[in-house]
Amino acid sequence: MSILEPEHDEEVKEMLADVEKRAGFARVSMHIDPWAAEEDHQDSWFCSKLTLEGLLPLLLFTRSETILMDFQGGPTLHRRGSPPVRTSVEPLGKLAGDDQRISRARHFTRIIFWALSHVRMTWDNLDFSYLFLPIDDVDTEWDVRRSWLATFSASFDQSRIPHLMGNAETIGKQFDYPSDLTLIQKHIGSSRPLKFVRWRYEPLSLEEEKELREDTYRSIDNVGITYPLLVVEHYPPRTNFLLPIPSHSPDQSIPEPSKLVTLLPYLSGVTLVSQIETEYAFLLPSVIRSLSMTLTAHSMRKNLFTSSPIFDIPISLLRIAVTAPAAGEKLNYQRMETLGDTVLKYITGVQLLAEYPLWHEGYLTKRKDHTVSNVRLAKEDIAKGLYRWIIRGQVSFALFLPSIDFRN
Repeated sequence: MSILEPEHDEEVKEMLADVEKRAGFARVSMHIDPWAAEEDHQDSWFCSKLTLEGLLPLLLFTRSETILMDFQGGPTLHRRGSPPVRTSVEPLGKLAGDDQRISRARHFTRIIFWALSHVRMTWDNLDFSYLFLPIDDVDTEWDVRRSWLATFSASFDQSRIPHLMGNAETIGKQFDYPSDLTLIQKHIGSSRPLKFVRWRYEPLSLEEEKELREDTYRSIDNVGITYPLLVVEHYPPRTNFLLPIPSHSPDQSIPEPSKLVTLLPYLSGVTLVSQIETEYAFLLPSVIRSLSMTLTAHSMRKNLFTSSPIFDIPISLLRIAVTAPAAGEKLNYQRMETLGDTVLKYITGVQLLAEYPLWHEGYLTKRKDHTVSNVRLAKEDIAKGLYRWIIRGQVSFALFLPSIDFRN
């Protein structure tokens, strides 16, 4: 071969060598932050209209530019016992950082985040990666209640009680036992929230009173029972609403409704958020998760594929192509990877046949193995920085944390 093709002598020597083994680990930088501001947009915000089917629309303010997604292209949320909630995003333009709506959105976003994620937050830190603001005015009664609670709390030493939370009995007496409460804690500020069902004025039966004393409050001696009582139930243990609810087979019974629990108001807490704010608190983490994945794929296309035919690949497919199985999403790149490996080997084989017309099949196969080896592909990945756009983390309420600049 050196006589027939002396110009390929070095390539023949490289081809005859063993295929390089892949290292177990490689040191790389962190994943991109799809919400981080670009250099020329540091002092501005992008505004979009976020619509969750069945709820009041919101304005979404982001540092990075969003893309148009209708109900067919946006995330669909699945809640047990309710129809799927479709979501759409409509970019509206850019606005200055000193726009009055930004300040209002910071406070509204804090309320939404705080309802379920206050243990991960600092009340005075309003530096969020994304902001929400209702397009239409919401019920101002809740602003009145929160304002009263802030004044009431300031007159007592309640430093250990989280913001927006108050004693259920005190709030009930102050606001005539409202029927539109949402999040209840068995012990104020120290338990998972329960769903408010109603106030109970009718006396407990002897069996119910025994259950209250021996089960619900067994750690408290001589607990006193006062009326009205709180009736609550547990929320379904579900946080990732992007995953469809598994369908039940005909011979599988439908899960029974959550058991109702009776609580004593003077020992319980209330989080002062409205019903629609509670809906946002539960659903928006999944929406943000989906938008984060979409913006990650969009960022990769914009930064790596601007002058490539790959640029025209739909975002929906590109998003699957960068989602690793570890992300725990409904779709990931495994099936697409199988097709990609096949296409890559085919194209490489065609290229080698054209480039080396005198090589026999043994040489062609060995060169193909070198070209498509894992170590070669991994080196190309690291050289192009492709790993920065691979989605690996799972959905979590940690998405509610303030922004982190991943660029440093």
